Amino acid sequence: MLVESLVGSLKSGNTTLEKASEQALLGTEMRLLPITQPILREAARLAATTKPRPPQALHTATARHAGCVLFVTNDAGFRGVASLPLVLRGDLMKT
Repeated sequence: MLVESLVGSLKSGNTTLEKASEQALLGTEMRLLPITQPILREAARLAATTKPRPPQALHTATARHAGCVLFVTNDAGFRGVASLPLVLRGDLMKT
């Protein structure tokens, strides 16, 4: 998630947005988790049997293994992932 959050700001050279994105993610109760073999296996199964591409499948498998209570993203492609407590960031900005 951190990787995908930083790509746009790094491409544009927007260091302010880069720092804000990093602080928003790392300055919270969010935890960075190791990628384990069981997570990789579940991600591969998800990518092979459902719509998420491998990066999204990896995020999904990690969230499931961690018992994620809320998955915040800008990627509407996650809407089709069953049992993922999903909120689109854009929807949060509307309230």
